[in-house]
Amino acid sequence: MRNKKNYILFIQISFLLFNSLIADEVGPYLGTIKTTEIYLLYSPDKKEQTLTLKILNKSGSLQAEVKAEALAKNDFVAKFHIRQLAAGQKYYYKIDGQDEKGNIKELIAGEEFNFKTLSLSRKAKFTVAFVACVNKHTTPVWSEIDELEVDALCLAGDTPYIDSKDLKTIRRKHRAFLQTKELAAIAKDTSILGNWDDHDFGLNNGNGKNFAAHKSKTRQVFLEYRAHDQYGDGKGGGVYHKTDHGAIEIFHLDPRWYSQTASSPVDPSQTTCFGKEQWDWLLKSLKESKAPFKVLSMGGIWQDKRSWETDDMFTYWYERDALFDFIKKEKISGVVLHGGDIHVSRYLMHPMRLGYNLHDFIMSPGHKHTIKSLDIYHPSYEWSLLDGQQFLTMTADTTKKVPSLTVQYRQKNGKIAHEVNISYDELSPKQAEGLQQDLRAAWTFDKDLSNSSILGKRIDGKAMNGASIVVDGVKGQALSLNKSQKQYFNIPRSFLDDNSKKHTISFWAKAKTLPKHATGERAFLMESTAQGKASDKSAYHFSLGLRSTEQKDKVNLQLYTHTVKPAVASLKAPTEIFQGPFDLAIDREVLENKWVNFTLTYDSKKIDIYLNGELLKSHKLKIAGPAAEFGGLILGGHRAGEGRNFDGLMDEVLVWQRLLSKAEIKEVYNTVNQ
Repeated sequence: MRNKKNYILFIQISFLLFNSLIADEVGPYLGTIKTTEIYLLYSPDKKEQTLTLKILNKSGSLQAEVKAEALAKNDFVAKFHIRQLAAGQKYYYKIDGQDEKGNIKELIAGEEFNFKTLSLSRKAKFTVAFVACVNKHTTPVWSEIDELEVDALCLAGDTPYIDSKDLKTIRRKHRAFLQTKELAAIAKDTSILGNWDDHDFGLNNGNGKNFAAHKSKTRQVFLEYRAHDQYGDGKGGGVYHKTDHGAIEIFHLDPRWYSQTASSPVDPSQTTCFGKEQWDWLLKSLKESKAPFKVLSMGGIWQDKRSWETDDMFTYWYERDALFDFIKKEKISGVVLHGGDIHVSRYLMHPMRLGYNLHDFIMSPGHKHTIKSLDIYHPSYEWSLLDGQQFLTMTADTTKKVPSLTVQYRQKNGKIAHEVNISYDELSPKQAEGLQQDLRAAWTFDKDLSNSSILGKRIDGKAMNGASIVVDGVKGQALSLNKSQKQYFNIPRSFLDDNSKKHTISFWAKAKTLPKHATGERAFLMESTAQGKASDKSAYHFSLGLRSTEQKDKVNLQLYTHTVKPAVASLKAPTEIFQGPFDLAIDREVLENKWVNFTLTYDSKKIDIYLNGELLKSHKLKIAGPAAEFGGLILGGHRAGEGRNFDGLMDEVLVWQRLLSKAEIKEVYNTVNQ
């Protein structure tokens, strides 16, 4: 009986092994598609042979053909590159191989195997789908994408999960992934593109340094199982590339290969993320791009994900911000961000970061597993969805009078969880002149509590505990704050760039009462908050208040700040560092019952304080660094709102995302004091 069972088991195993040998097909997978050329990969089985790709026109006539070798050294994957096609044309393709006797055998044929080259015109409608973090539970997502008939699909990281140093294992997992029936159904007539994140790079939280000994193997297999026209620098470094689809161009960035392997091209004291080769390529490519819409896409995210890991762009804030500053300086329009990795989909909008609003789309996961702890507060946060089996589509439509970009967060069964519509005009640089240049916030209190800068109602404030507008302002009306009633003014959102390097704050104040000397009393003029509301959480960037001194005729103008402290060689994520107090004694008679103009400039190295247009003091930071993230602002109180409130009037509160010159600071003062 035992022998019979063993024999049956032997037959079953033999049958499975036989099937695995004769049914190990991958593809075909379309890759990069251009106006006159395409890239494609195919592996019929694990046998060395010569394959022939034939391109046919609509009437079935042969237009071109090319041969490629399926060789063991490339894991039996043949790569094809066809040139000299016509732009904007639909083609069909066939692939021939060989039987065991060496005779020609048709392997791939049928109307479902087709593609369309890109049009020479940029007036088109083009849809790209993005998927990240996939496994066996992603099947409904593939089916949904297939039904939508998108023009391209971006496998945007952790596609698939590899997590191995072994070449055979890496190949096996990539091959099994591309053998996913529902994904292969998309690939036969849709451009499949993408980049990698940590798990398909080979190591969780992996970077170019901690995975240096093995990253060449994962790159080798990535090249075998992708049909791109470019892989990194073309000399064995990275997998970055770009795909121009006419209406939209995608920059598939690689934040893994070069990370922590050399000094940063923007700050030699820090380690790089993108590497000099990729950095130079990216800046040049962005500047030369003719596509109306441009997507900076990568596997990770562009902000601090607030975990122990160091694979987000907050770790490399200096390169992230230098990139954004370059786009703003060069007035490059149409740029949006895409990221993945964190197993929760999110949408953020960073106001006026590029001279226009920077839209930031995070899509993850394609499988079912979510990570609630990474769905965190951010001052630019707009929407999120903690759910599995998600994907994203971006549709660029340049056939309209005003081109548009429609972004949809999608789920199975045709559900659109969230949609963002952006016109091209909204992604075009806007720059004002004079004191209006980079003016981010303006609360004048002349009509109401609204903000009158370009950020508009996004940062309208709210009067708390009966704070009100009165007529006797320094210019028009003013905000009246009563200390005994714990009144303050709450601004719900940040108005500065993430980790702002340079900014200026100006305001007028008239103190009804000041902290009594030798009592330890304090009265806060303003303090930024952690999450856009009153809270005791010590996560502010900026704090300015009045404090009693032992001198009867003096009051202390006291300043504190939280700044970003870079990690040594980026081995850990940057941290926030508390700096201060910075003290400045001022005559009481200068402040009490008089309108006074305060202006503060911050340049990451020092904070200068001006009184009535004249420089009073420079406070040097012990550790240079940009501002720590903050979520909003309290006027007339500290971050908790109630307690140690200011008693008096405030007016003309202005904030610039730049340093004002001494002449401009004097001009601000003179604008009112005339």
